[in-house]
Amino acid sequence: MKHWSLESLRSFSAVIELGSMTSAGERMGRSQPAISLQLKKLEQQVGSPLLQRYGSGFVLTAEGEVLFEYAQRLLALNDQAWAQFEPQQVSGKVRLGITSEFASSLLPKVLGQFAQVYPQVTLQVTSALSKDLLTGLGQQFDVILALREQHNKSDILIQREELVWVGSPALLEQFRLPLVVAPEGCIYRRRAEQSLQRSQRPYRITYTNTDFSGLTAALTSGLGITVLAQTTVPDELTIIDRVSANKHLPAPGSVNVIMRLAGGASSAASQLADYLRARI
Repeated sequence: MKHWSLESLRSFSAVIELGSMTSAGERMGRSQPAISLQLKKLEQQVGSPLLQRYGSGFVLTAEGEVLFEYAQRLLALNDQAWAQFEPQQVSGKVRLGITSEFASSLLPKVLGQFAQVYPQVTLQVTSALSKDLLTGLGQQFDVILALREQHNKSDILIQREELVWVGSPALLEQFRLPLVVAPEGCIYRRRAEQSLQRSQRPYRITYTNTDFSGLTAALTSGLGITVLAQTTVPDELTIIDRVSANKHLPAPGSVNVIMRLAGGASSAASQLADYLRARI
């Protein structure tokens, strides 16, 4: 009887989500060659390549896209089945504070899967700027996912995130570069302004909004460009290649993606924290 290896499918999904076999190996607790071998076995089963190299990462082939869809559904169903037979089913309410851009990328996928696996857990999600989540507002949450330029001992470091310029490359021709940004205190805004000031590149703020969907709409409308964490860039936006742009744009650097778990957190909050940490 033909069957799929769920472990191989989970490794395959991890490679796609993380963009690296090495990172996938770290998540799965396996070596990079072991991950590569699992992918080769899947390709033998499918009869076609699943991935193609693209720069420093991978892109899915047509067959890979089909298998990836099935893999997500099979893995979610597997996790859901296991959750039903846990000795003590996780339940309760969890208050999650999360930055808007991560909410946009995580809510449809990761949090949706979590809700299926743990149907007895009620998620109360609030989106806000990182600076608000990590100050007084942060006391209202059980779990916080935010950005920090430097993490401290109370933070769980999830990953280091590269920042990229996003928007229409045609706007680089303007003498004063138009910027679409969040209000003062936003890390993205601070990095954009600091890097432009260091490179002595004139700029102007053309649009400000606290809502990520509003910023996305302004960017797609050509009102300006901005800085975002690379993995949070929506599909409809363009990452500006600084090399092809003749290095007209300075490098905005990178930031830390961190998590905070409230003291005395419930088992439901701890489960959500582990679930997010394993899938970001």
